[in-house]
Amino acid sequence: MQDPRGIVFLTEQMDALERERDALLEKSQRLEMLQRSFVEIIEATDETKLAEAAMRGAYLGLGFRRSLWFRIDGVRELSAQFELDNGVFVDSIYGGTLPEASSLFRVTSGHSTIATGHEGDPDAPLLETRWRYAAMAIRPPLGAAYLFYADDNRAGSAWSLESLRELAAQATFALERLRQADELERLAMRDPLTGLFNRRAMMERLQLELATARRTGAPLAFAMIDVDNFKSINDSRGHAGGDEALVTIATALRTQTRETDIPARFAGDEFALIMPRTNGADVATVMGRIYDALAANGLGISVGVAFDDGTSAPEPLIALADAGVYEAKGAGKNTYRIVGNDA
Repeated sequence: MQDPRGIVFLTEQMDALERERDALLEKSQRLEMLQRSFVEIIEATDETKLAEAAMRGAYLGLGFRRSLWFRIDGVRELSAQFELDNGVFVDSIYGGTLPEASSLFRVTSGHSTIATGHEGDPDAPLLETRWRYAAMAIRPPLGAAYLFYADDNRAGSAWSLESLRELAAQATFALERLRQADELERLAMRDPLTGLFNRRAMMERLQLELATARRTGAPLAFAMIDVDNFKSINDSRGHAGGDEALVTIATALRTQTRETDIPARFAGDEFALIMPRTNGADVATVMGRIYDALAANGLGISVGVAFDDGTSAPEPLIALADAGVYEAKGAGKNTYRIVGNDA
């Protein structure tokens, strides 16, 4: 005859083993999802995709029911950019100034690496903190800093905290990689001396603006600009003085044109200016401001302006504007000439 106590014991042991198996299976599944989120973070092409990948990792990989991604402005100012609540991204209104004694202030100021607490905790980062919470700063060496927050009863486990730290570390690394990629792209598209678009970037933008002009029927003006007597400037002021003159002209092209205009350094002492939705009267206004600004610095430029006729590619338009430069120089320099059709 079987001992009923032995059967009960074996049943309890089997139940415990099944629970342990289920827990291990769930943890294995969550680790797989967490690893997937690490890959998404590293492969993110912008900060939005990166933040969303980190928040999905907290939800799917760690089981956190809510997470928020804050932008840190300075040390004490927070503004929520994204909120994931039970698997759904929602608009978030959280943000504000952090009290200096708060746990989040200590995290954002670098005095601690993580803030933890519970619902009702006076130091809780949100008025509506629902469960236990954990928050940590994502602060690359350069660029914007963020705060990653998640709350759920799981926030009290050591495994969850360590996994959140790993998520934050991956996000920090990925943010720095994005910043470096943006900087490399900026350097590839900008002239290092003047900060204006370089020739490559200008050609791309001109192609785009020409397509827009054809689609909308709006006039497009393009100017080629040559610095007058640049050799004499170099001879009298030295190469440093020549560089200073180029920077002064670039500044005038940047500050005395309209927000929609696109100045660029074409090559050497040549500049270019794309002027979308511009007619002859607009050109006169823009050129007047540029010439006034340069006259105060003893500089002159010869400018040729051409208008897109609805069919021209960048190269013929550039050549036509360049012909206008020679006309301006032949007219005595320090002036501009419109060539072709005046829109």
